[in-house]
Amino acid sequence: MPSLHSWNRAFYVTFLALPLGLRAERAYRAMPALAPGPVAGPLPSLSIVVPARNEERNLSRLLPTLQATAYPGPWEIIVVDDGSTDRTAQVAAQHGARVLRVDHLPPGWKGKPHACHQGALAAQGEWLLFTDADTLHAADGPARAVAHALRHGLDGLSLLLPQECHGVGDRLALMAAYAGLFAGVDPQDMLLNGQYILLRRSVYEDSGGFATVSEEVLEDVALGQWLRRLGYRVPMVRDGNAARVHMYRNGRDLWHGMNRLGAESLRWSGPRSLFSVLFITGLMSPLVVLAGVLTGNLPWRRLPTAWSAAALSAVPWAARFGDRRWALLAPLGALFVQVAAVWGLLNRLLGRGVRWKGRRV
Repeated sequence: MPSLHSWNRAFYVTFLALPLGLRAERAYRAMPALAPGPVAGPLPSLSIVVPARNEERNLSRLLPTLQATAYPGPWEIIVVDDGSTDRTAQVAAQHGARVLRVDHLPPGWKGKPHACHQGALAAQGEWLLFTDADTLHAADGPARAVAHALRHGLDGLSLLLPQECHGVGDRLALMAAYAGLFAGVDPQDMLLNGQYILLRRSVYEDSGGFATVSEEVLEDVALGQWLRRLGYRVPMVRDGNAARVHMYRNGRDLWHGMNRLGAESLRWSGPRSLFSVLFITGLMSPLVVLAGVLTGNLPWRRLPTAWSAAALSAVPWAARFGDRRWALLAPLGALFVQVAAVWGLLNRLLGRGVRWKGRRV
């Protein structure tokens, strides 16, 4: 049985969430914002590349938003059908996209970087926008992104997209996961969000693009690190209007997604990953305090104090996910993230990998 000292330690760990929550908020606010307002053309040609594996449902939502794109210049949509067993190719063709079928995954490649790279090789545009099938785009979004990059002399940019949540579970888990991610981020680091990556074609070709991170599970983070080492300017930019994403359709997808992120994201954060771990642990600790209270090992007055500290640290992220009141349930989201991440990490260490998009990665 845990000693009284252990129960007390769980209580005090909760208070780590407050400074680390502040660190997460400062890192988020340090990101530049995408320039608002209408875009005056013309703009250079753009290719929108969508890697898709068994995405017929998502493509039925995504492609109408892309077809409505108001882009003042030549543009195209390429859907890379990554060995799908559903109607991905047919749905893409019905919505007017150019379909590139990839049936064979070569040795040394993971599915998504291979699909993105094949799309880039087939693209005609001077700029390449890689976006996921589970995103939805505003008509002026691509134009605003390209115009922003040109105006600021950037080699590209990546957007942090607002999340579209349809249940309590994904809202709480993503709220905790994003706060934990930013708790371990240095604002000077270059991160890329694979849901939305815009690059100059010349930068993609000269850097090697996704071919340089062909075996990476978090290919977006790995590519961001590579571009940073080469000296390219591809910042993460925040915006709430250009596009949004619905990452997980059900609890199983959410579980596998957190397995994958937990198994790989700590690797790329380096020593700062400790901040993420401590934040999620602190955010979850009120549940341990609750157990201590229910078993008579801690006084009742400890529970509202610990719970309030955890909730306060999550308020900004709860607001971004719909309502500040969700912060009161942040410990439950943190528990899910913690368990899923540990499970994914254990599977990675045991050589079993994690399941994603019907493959072991």
